Amino acid sequence: MEGTEPTTRVGTTGKHGIQEADSRELMSSKPLHRFVKREPRCLGIVLLMFGCAELLMGFHLASEDLPNSCVIYIPFWQGALFLVCGNLSIYTEIHPSKKMVTVCLAMYVVALLGTIVSIGYRIFCFSHLAYLKGMSSYSQEKEWAVIRIVSCNI
Repeated sequence: MEGTEPTTRVGTTGKHGIQEADSRELMSSKPLHRFVKREPRCLGIVLLMFGCAELLMGFHLASEDLPNSCVIYIPFWQGALFLVCGNLSIYTEIHPSKKMVTVCLAMYVVALLGTIVSIGYRIFCFSHLAYLKGMSSYSQEKEWAVIRIVSCNI
């Protein structure tokens, strides 16, 4: 029985011929490591910039007289959601844990739902203004549309 091979396998070897598998290959299969590998810090920085821009836009829209998304405070809560998501993303890359990844992904979902709501309401606001502008182009209804736009400002 000199020519027979052993029936048990020796074990997995990594790329470098070491008996243990590479730690990178093992870590890539876990959800926590896959999340951290995608560099959430870059996404967090972008979300922070979006949050700051949304808040600044909200301050400007609050002083406008025309009906806009500030009626239901969209720029303020959307900006706050973006800021929280950005901070969580940066913190999660620095201190990764299962709980932080879960919280971060849950906040992503909440921010995505808020974004859908805000886009829908902003489309409604733009369509309403386009309707008023279209009504003001007709000669006999021009006074009505001008009065309607002015009454929205109050």
